[in-house]
Parts: sequence; C-alpha cells; structure tokens
Amino acid sequence: ASQPAMLGRSLSALRCANARALSSAALPEKPPIALFGIAGRYASAIYSAAAKKGELAKVDADLKAFSDAMANPAVASFVTNPGIPRGEKAKTLMEMMEKMGACGTTKNAMATLAEGGRTTDMKKVLELFNELMVAAKGEVTAYVTTAKDLDAAGKKEIEASMAELIAPGQTVNVVYKTDLGLISGHTIEMGDKFIDFSMATQLKKLSSLLGVNSQQ
Repeated sequence: ASQPAMLGRSLSALRCANARALSSAALPEKPPIALFGIAGRYASAIYSAAAKKGELAKVDADLKAFSDAMANPAVASFVTNPGIPRGEKAKTLMEMMEKMGACGTTKNAMATLAEGGRTTDMKKVLELFNELMVAAKGEVTAYVTTAKDLDAAGKKEIEASMAELIAPGQTVNVVYKTDLGLISGHTIEMGDKFIDFSMATQLKKLSSLLGVNSQQ
C-alpha cells in the first residue's frame, strides 16, 4: 500500500475523537498565555484563528486526534521528515485531514506548516496548542523533573508548593519526568516560569562562586 494510504488508515480509527471537547463559546478569544519561539508563534496563531471562527473546540479535537496518530512511527516519520518535498507533504496532510473530518481552520494550519517547511516542529506545535487550551479552561500544565521517581507523599508536597504560582481559580495538571543528571532535587516548568531546585544547579553555582573568589 502507498504511504499516504497507510497513514490515512492509521487516522481513520481516530475520527470519533472529534466528538469530544467543550464549547468554544466558553473559551477566551485571545491566547491565554504568552508562548515564545517558532512553535509558540504557530500554536498561538492557530488558537487565534480558531477562536475567531468559533472553532476552538473542533480544532482542539482535530489536533488531539492528529497527536494520537503521530504516536504511530510511520506517521511521525512522514510528518517530521525534512527530506519530503513540501508540496507532497502538504497534499498528503490534506488527504489525512479529509479522512479525519477536520475543520477548515485545522486544514489551513496543516497547510501552513507543511508549505512553510515547519512540520519538523509539529510535535511541539501540538504540545503548545494543548497548553493554550488547558490554560483557556482555567488549568495550567506544570512539568516537574526530578532526579528519581517520587512517592505519593513527595508529589503531594511539590504540588502543594505550586499554589502560590497560579492565579486564584486555576488548577494545575502536573506532568512528572526524571533526569538523573539533576543528582537530587527538582525543577518546575510552568508557562514562562522555570524554577530550579536541583542539586546539579546548586553545585554549578557553588563552583562558579568558588572560582570567582579564588581569582580575587
């Protein structure tokens, strides 16, 4: 079977995902948080375009379905491969969007990414758009990286400390990751905030301080 056909089949099972999501009418028209970088600008532009047309809920469902599809290595490889001509990739993505029953805003977003040669950033764009939607619903996603897996008590302590970092009425969705390079401690990334409580960073600061003092 051709690659487009194979990719299309991997998406067909996800059509029902388009039925989920809340009404766009309940969401803010402007991106609720500031995002930076190329992927951030694309995600914000997609949000604004969808809000303007009242299609936020549909675009959210479309992109969630597409994100699920990209868990398939064949789909991810095709989408992120910079060696595939832009026109060919745009055409195939449009066929995939048709099979998904995607709305016009989603199709335009995919075409823009493909024709602009930015599909290598697709995963990040999808991730950041999801962050915008989470924030629009009064939720905030926090990425907590620890040197080792935490038990329930450790997670509860960290999550309690986040209360002062969010606005009244917001809730936090915490995503935990591990990085042995931290040695001990943890880092928290939440929107444009980054807090570093890791031992690795403390040792670097101490080493730098000792180096400066030894030169005086």
